[in-house]
Amino acid sequence: MTPNPRAESSYLLKPNLSTNYPVVDRGEGPYLFDTAGRRYFDGSSGAMTANLGHGLKEIADQMAAQASTVAFTFRNQFSNVAAEELARKLCQLAPGDLDRAFFVNSGSEASEYAIRMSIHYWKERGQPNKTKILGRLTSYHGMTMGALSISGHAGRRPDYGPLLHDFASVPPAYCYRCPFGLEPDGCATECADAWETAIAAHGANNVAAVIAEPIVGAAGGVLVPPPGYFRRLREICDRHDILLIADEVITGIGRTGTWFASATEGIVPDLLLLAKGMSAGYTPMAAVLVGQRIVDVIAQGSGSVPFGHTFSANPLSASICASVIDYIEHNDVLDNVNARGAELRDGLAALSQRHACMVDVRGRGLLWGFELVRDRASRRPFDAALNAARKLVAACLDHGLVVYPAGIAPLNNAIIVAPPLIVTTEQVGELLAKLGAALRDFEAGIAAP
Repeated sequence: MTPNPRAESSYLLKPNLSTNYPVVDRGEGPYLFDTAGRRYFDGSSGAMTANLGHGLKEIADQMAAQASTVAFTFRNQFSNVAAEELARKLCQLAPGDLDRAFFVNSGSEASEYAIRMSIHYWKERGQPNKTKILGRLTSYHGMTMGALSISGHAGRRPDYGPLLHDFASVPPAYCYRCPFGLEPDGCATECADAWETAIAAHGANNVAAVIAEPIVGAAGGVLVPPPGYFRRLREICDRHDILLIADEVITGIGRTGTWFASATEGIVPDLLLLAKGMSAGYTPMAAVLVGQRIVDVIAQGSGSVPFGHTFSANPLSASICASVIDYIEHNDVLDNVNARGAELRDGLAALSQRHACMVDVRGRGLLWGFELVRDRASRRPFDAALNAARKLVAACLDHGLVVYPAGIAPLNNAIIVAPPLIVTTEQVGELLAKLGAALRDFEAGIAAP
């Protein structure tokens, strides 16, 4: 038999074909270990996903127990105990009338389902012209075609331009680089009022919903809106009879110190998207929580909701996600998020004082970001071609720390720090020490004029 010429190399297609990725073979707590025996501190929980760290026995035991009972049912034929229980847990945690849950496999699919549910709702209401979903110019809601259409992510849209709808049109709530030229103490939430302008441009009678992340993640590097932003957006949606979709794929299930980040301003969205932290990375699963008033309209009309996927409401994944929620509740994880989040905030602020290139530490709970600039006084960023965020990520990796590059060119200069929610005080100190060492390397070797 002729030997396969690739037998000694990898068959796995990776994001960057020229990069030699470390190969991880195990994880423990906030640490990952590769096949060469090197340890990495997972300072971004992967992609803000591994919220309970790695190798948690309680989750693994539940996974095995469910797999030995039933691992798959098809949602058009059966419901199942695990999915029913997960839906109950999520809806009882959620605010207001978010009393129904639909399960999919990823955050992108959750965005897609929210699009279809919003349009479906207005058809049931006798307004089939309401088909547009408005988003922000700095945002990210997923890589499927519909999700990318409502995302304002210039770095990921161009290759698929002719296939996408151009629905992202609202300036971001970006206090450090305010699109309205304002400072926080002189802000009257003009960034929220910009939704009114966009709705008028498209025509409220054509807009089914607006979508927004309570805190912008990958597209902006943890952009926290000014107080009152989401209350104002809720009022605008109500006045124009438009649904509000809260994308909590990153912020949901405890990442910001509460179960849902949208609860900070006491607003109730019409649809709420969950993924990442819902499974803590132990299985692919996501959810759309739907307001009961939406379901009631459909029940009184066609009685049928938009179609899902083969693995929607999968019992194995549902059981794993339910055990994640149980772990958070039984181990006071939200209290830990708030306590360790304050330590991380203070530590990052101290690093920013010592490193002139590190500015605008921003975040909540255990979701933090900052920017890298060439000049602190003028806020001048590094040239986009340098890709400062990825340079610092590489420097961190040299010190055994994983952080997440964020921002869109020409502002591809933000970093996300989001360790697992079970991180300890000592581990926060370790993370900060590694980040400080990487910042010194960055300034010495790259940031120098």
